[in-house]
Amino acid sequence: MPSTAADTSLFPSFDSIEAVLWPAAALLVFVITAVLVDVMILLAARWRLVDLPNRRSAHSLPTARGGGLSLVATFSLGAITIALRWPTVAVPVLAGALLPCLVIAAVGFFDDIRPLRASLRLFIQLAIAAIITAALGPLEAIAIPGLPRLELGVFAWPFTVVWIVGMTNAFNFMDGSDGMAGTGTVVAGLCIGLLGLRLQAHVPMLLGGFLAAAAAGFLVFNWPPARIFMGDVGSGFLGTFFAALPLLFPAAVRPLAFLPILFCLWPYIYDPFLSVMRRIANGKNPFEPHREFLFHRLIRSGATHSRAAVLYGLMAALGGFVGMAMLADHLPDWVRAAMPLPVIALAAGLTWGIEQRCARVELVPAESGHAPKPR
Repeated sequence: MPSTAADTSLFPSFDSIEAVLWPAAALLVFVITAVLVDVMILLAARWRLVDLPNRRSAHSLPTARGGGLSLVATFSLGAITIALRWPTVAVPVLAGALLPCLVIAAVGFFDDIRPLRASLRLFIQLAIAAIITAALGPLEAIAIPGLPRLELGVFAWPFTVVWIVGMTNAFNFMDGSDGMAGTGTVVAGLCIGLLGLRLQAHVPMLLGGFLAAAAAGFLVFNWPPARIFMGDVGSGFLGTFFAALPLLFPAAVRPLAFLPILFCLWPYIYDPFLSVMRRIANGKNPFEPHREFLFHRLIRSGATHSRAAVLYGLMAALGGFVGMAMLADHLPDWVRAAMPLPVIALAAGLTWGIEQRCARVELVPAESGHAPKPR
């Protein structure tokens, strides 16, 4: 795999004209995405891309979906631009990450039009995860600054494949609430961009920036009250690409990049994981549509979609801050090693706070007029 490591020949200095052109390109991605999403809203009814309320969604009105198609298109153009500018990274960026993710997007698009069997989707996801792992190489170790590296050894391949498939589905689950997936993508994209800058991995830095810009353009029409959802075409693509991003870091810093990326995505991983584990523990099918995610419970308790999206975005930003702080060389090793603890505390606090809020709401009689109302 061609290296994406820091190299003065790979990326211009910040006093060059390209230091202005790349932010301008991100702004262009934002504008074009917003325009295309607006067009998609008009085409959604004709293409039968309408998200009807079901047992998984948190909305109560039919809403256009498939807006992720525009996001995928504009981000892909950004990724192709990077590959054209630096041909040495074209193979990992395009063949190793973008093309497999586009296959996931295509499967999601067909699933948006006519739902596919869960077993078929899982088979395709496993195959794509294996292709990405083969093309970019598995995650061979995880580094927590201040502690010995965790070498994955023979578990590197299965861990990487499970990570990719898990992220694909976890992020897909978060598209049922207005602004949720879009806000998460903006925050995570910016955090990954800063991480790439910190580790001198400029290709992931630019990819993170383009992800944030495209998602911001989509969020213009997805912010509550949403006029359109991503659909599986967008959320599946994003989940898979987020999973592939750690593998696009240079081999020397890849173990350092994994946990910060995990932390800036943690609310969108933790919520689906907790909900699936609960359903398994209760003897329920975890693959059936349901409204048992924490953000579902939060909205049913009376919180608005916008507050739920902002809450998850803030927690993701805090996770990103923790991840970046782990890389601060001036901090003592024991402080950096303890950095994951705040994320664990945030997860516990989120669960406890939502459970307490739901318990209080359940005690309020519906006829009192204080029961939560649907959007």
